[in-house]
Amino acid sequence: MIMSDPGRQVSPQMKKESIISTKPLKDFRKKEVVYIPADLPSHCLRRLLKKKVVKEINMDFGYLYLLPDKVVLCQSIGAPLAALSLEMLIASGAKEIILLGFCGSLQPDYKISVVSSISKALSEEGTSRHYLPRRRIFYPSLRLKKKIEALLKASKLPFLTGSIVSTDAPFRETKSWLAKMKEKGINLVDMETSAVFALAEFYGLECAALMIVSDEIWSGKWKKGFFDPQLEKRAKDYFLPFL
Repeated sequence: MIMSDPGRQVSPQMKKESIISTKPLKDFRKKEVVYIPADLPSHCLRRLLKKKVVKEINMDFGYLYLLPDKVVLCQSIGAPLAALSLEMLIASGAKEIILLGFCGSLQPDYKISVVSSISKALSEEGTSRHYLPRRRIFYPSLRLKKKIEALLKASKLPFLTGSIVSTDAPFRETKSWLAKMKEKGINLVDMETSAVFALAEFYGLECAALMIVSDEIWSGKWKKGFFDPQLEKRAKDYFLPFL
């Protein structure tokens, strides 16, 4: 399997300076970034972060938590806000992004609370094309993906690997759309992963993603699990080692 090479060169044409650019965030100059698009309804992850935080910023479109060795971005939901927020952290020196998210299941093997390391992402969002316009499939950094999986194995935390599609329109996940995704062999759905992979590749960063299934639509009906207490334990077990 071919995965993105953090050293891959993006064409000079694509690297033209934007008219609008962001400035570095003075107190958030860390190489490691953990991006958590959405917390659980109990806000358990944000509560845990507040116990470790050195500094916190409410940016209105997300929260930044400065930890001693990394920055955590939380609650920037959807591809556009992910890119907007991460651009600020990249300008501040970020070199590595770990995406810890919740997702929907499109296949029966991926039931609620199953954890998956993402092997590839299909873009159905509108952000990634502004970074790599000729691409719809994006891959994680192989080194970082292996690092995440090694940590999980060492902690005896079971997981699957899977592909994901990122969409801007979760309420347009129709039965015909589901059939098309199944035919393509896509296992999961979220709103950010493909855009974050594209952004990372554009800037030559390392990026990988770990997902917990929070709901299922593979049967053609929506089974909700976001309020399941088991999900909070899963999030603590699988996400805390990276925070």
